[in-house]
Formats: sequence, C-alpha cells, structure tokens
Amino acid sequence: MAQLIHELVERIAARAPSSTALRHGAGRVSYAGLAAAMTAVAAALAGSGAGRDDRVACCLAACPESVALLLGVSSAGCAFVPLDPQLAPAQLCAQLRHSGARVLVAGAVQAAALAAGLADCPALRSVVVLGEGAATGARKPGARRFGPRAVGWNDWLAGAGRAAPAAGMPVLGALLYDPRSAEPAASALSQRNLVAGAASSARCVGLGAGDRILAALPLHTDYGLNTLLATLSAGATAWLGAPGDSAGLAALLERGEPTGLWAAPATWEALAGASFGRGADCLRFLVSAGGSPERGALDALRRALPRTRIHLMYDVGDACRSTCLMPSQLDERPGSIGRAMPYSDWLVLRADGRECAPGETGELVQRGPLVTLGYWNDPGRSSAAFRQLPPLPGLALAENGRWPGAGARKDMDGYLYLVDARSDTITTGGYRVRAREVEKVVVGTGLVAEAAAVGVAHPVLGQVIAVLATARPGARLDSAILFGACRARLPQHMLPAMVDVRRAPLPRARDGQIDRALLAGELAPLFAEAAP
Repeated sequence: MAQLIHELVERIAARAPSSTALRHGAGRVSYAGLAAAMTAVAAALAGSGAGRDDRVACCLAACPESVALLLGVSSAGCAFVPLDPQLAPAQLCAQLRHSGARVLVAGAVQAAALAAGLADCPALRSVVVLGEGAATGARKPGARRFGPRAVGWNDWLAGAGRAAPAAGMPVLGALLYDPRSAEPAASALSQRNLVAGAASSARCVGLGAGDRILAALPLHTDYGLNTLLATLSAGATAWLGAPGDSAGLAALLERGEPTGLWAAPATWEALAGASFGRGADCLRFLVSAGGSPERGALDALRRALPRTRIHLMYDVGDACRSTCLMPSQLDERPGSIGRAMPYSDWLVLRADGRECAPGETGELVQRGPLVTLGYWNDPGRSSAAFRQLPPLPGLALAENGRWPGAGARKDMDGYLYLVDARSDTITTGGYRVRAREVEKVVVGTGLVAEAAAVGVAHPVLGQVIAVLATARPGARLDSAILFGACRARLPQHMLPAMVDVRRAPLPRARDGQIDRALLAGELAPLFAEAAP
C-alpha cells in the first residue's frame, strides 16, 4: 500500500500513463498529465517556502487544478486544507487563521472577497489566484486588490524551480473543517488516514480501473475527498464538477456514462423519481454517503435501478465512513448501520474495557488506521474523544481508539445497531447535527429556561432529534408553540421529530450538566415500531 496520497497517482501513471484520471467539462487529464501537474505544484510550494507539515489552504471548487494542488501538497510534505468556497469571507478567514495556513490558493472571486481579512492571518505568506482577474504585478489591472503577496496560478507554477524532496515523512495529511460550527473546528487526518481511507472505500464498493466515478460531493468534505482518492487509487476516472441540481444530475446519469456515484441521502431522495435511461444499465453501484435516504426513496431507487448495487455508508459521531450496510443486507438488517468499513474496526465495550457479548449494549469505540489524529488546536476535545484502548485478547499492545459517545450493540454476525447517542453529535438522515447548535436556537426563542437536544434511534434515519425543554417563568408554552418557533428558525434537517415541554427540571448528571444519556434512554422506544 502507498504511504502518501500522491504515490497513488504515481503508481498508476507508471503503469497506465495514458489512462484518464480526471474529466472536467469537455476536458480530460491523463494519469501522466496529473502526475506532471502535481510535480509542478510541489516545486512551486517548495519555492514558496512551504515545508514539512505546513498547511496549504485551497478555496476552489472541484477542478483539475484543485486535484493537482491536493497531490502536490502531499508530494511537498505539506498538509491540505480544503475550504468551502460558498462560506462567508469572515468564516473563511477564521478557518485560515485557525489552521495557520502558509499558502492559500483561491479563485479570483474568493480571493477578492477575502482580501480585507487576510491581514489578520499572520501565518499566511503567499496567495495564489486561479482564474480571471488573477494577474498580478504593478502594471497589471486588479493586482492591488489581492495584496502584494498574491500571484497568478500560471505565474506561480512558471516561477518554480525543481522540487526538493520533502524532509522526512509528513505526519499531517489534511485538516477538514466543520462548516456548521460557529467557531473553527477541524479534524486532523494523517497521510495514513487518507491512504487507508481510499483503500477502504475502493475495496468496499469494488472500484475497478474501468470505472467512471461521478462524485456529487465537494472536496472540502471528508466523503468528497475520500471519493476522489478512492477513485484515483483504483486507476479509475474521477468525474469533476457534477451538476448542483437534481435535474442536471439526472440528465447526466440518463446518458449512461458514469458507472458509480457517491452522493448525500438528500440527493438520492431528489433523484428517486428520475428516469435513469441508459444509466440503469451502466450504473454499477451507488453510494449514499452519510446514511440512508428516506425508505420510500430508497425503494424507488431500487425499482428504477434493479441491476445497481446500493451501498449505505454511515457516520458515527465525527467519524466519517464509519460503517457500511452492503446491498445484500438492505432487507435483512432493518435499523442496522452495517459493519465496519475495511481496514477499520468498531468495538462495543463494557465499562471495564471488555468487549460486549452479541446483543449486549455498550459504548461504541473505533480502532484501526482510519482513526484520525484528533481535533486541530483543541487538546481538550481531542483527549475526551481519543483514548488508549485497554489491551484486548490477541493484541500485544494497547492502541489508540476513538470514543464517539454513542451506545450500540452488535448482533451475532457483527452488524451494528445504535442504541443511544451521548455525544454532542446527532446523525439523522445522513446529516450530522450538533445538539448544542439546536439547543442554542431553542433557548434563543426566549420561551424556555433550559433545553436539551438528544438523538433517538430510528430504523430508517439512523437517529432523529428530540427536544426537551422547560418553560421560562411567565412564558405561555406548550409543545406545539415551541415546535412552531423551532420551525421558523431551524433548517429542515435540524428540525426535531419530537418536542416535549416538561414541568419538572431536566435531569442532571454528576457533573451538573443535563443528562442527555438518561433522556435518550427514556426516549429509546419512541420510534422502535416505525415502519422500516
């Protein structure tokens, strides 16, 4: 197995240089061409003074340049920081400061929007601008608005010398920011995480060199980045720039060119009534990244695509690509989130660290090469979520594990079922929702004295959100009024499935915090009888 992600492409380029690595619009890039582009980027980074484990931020939509940047960053021994180009400039600048990025590559529009805030990013040394308006220099129009550190993409590459080999093995591979967090919060992934994650997904879905993979997921997300790397690791073709609307995506699929598609559950729900045309014969598999679509949509997809394998990948807490429910088990295991992805393991442990027996409820713990490094610049949160596993039978040494704060059980065949959710993250219908973000909005209505948002197991959505609250003194409040206030303030995927206004104070744990685990346990049977 390759140790660094750029080696994935180098190996394919040596074996099949003319094979198509990327498609973007009418353009195609071969594996040999992609290898050359990433080498040029690595040389430019070295010329910019970026060294081992330095962060390089990318504020671009998926395109050949963003892929070359990703791989060139790896070749230079640096770490990739993909940013969502759709975020507000203030949020992007906050993420840049938090990451300590040394180099920023952005589109002309994004660079212009960020220009005023870049002065507050002291670690930033170079800004590279791609696209129209990227010209720099005293006599070129538009240069001053990007500041003296800016250079156009082509000039940046042309001015580089030969790339110097990275000094030592880089530890950090990427920082992935959670765009839903009010404050910058990033998961730190090692090169090992990225390479093993690519191999895991490719093996899980059976990716082959002849596949043409359409990824309807942006590169600043873990699933989008993993889809790209899995495709390249198999020598397949990554189809960049998928249409942003379901009608455009359906029209592309109807032509029958893609053989595989990764998309979020909401996208699959929008496509459930589409006519796939030739796609019904050519689409070998589809992946619902982040859980299952609504059951009716899933059944409609299965009818429309009878020869297509459907893989449901689930998240557990902040651990993306946690488990997968394989196509053969869609009817056999209702309510299950599947089994661990290849090259990873999920244990259900008792309080003393021993593994639970089948059917016994315990704490869910992840181990293996997909366990990330932790949370960037957040040692408190990292130490709470990542701990040493106690030695287990067959293991000579203890190893690092991730505790996502979820209760679960395994059946006799190793399939997992979530029982409760004690963490701040609720995974519902493929979305990961922070309980405290919901609580903040509920308290902000001015109607409640205290509130708790908890995840309740659901056989189709994985979990649903339940909100429990007590009324503010003097406030006229019932469940209907509070739900109406939530509906006016929360996006659809964060709306609670149940609201309960209680007279008695909410229960407290020993540390004085609201006992979400106890509340989730009380509500566990609520959706047990929901139709699968």
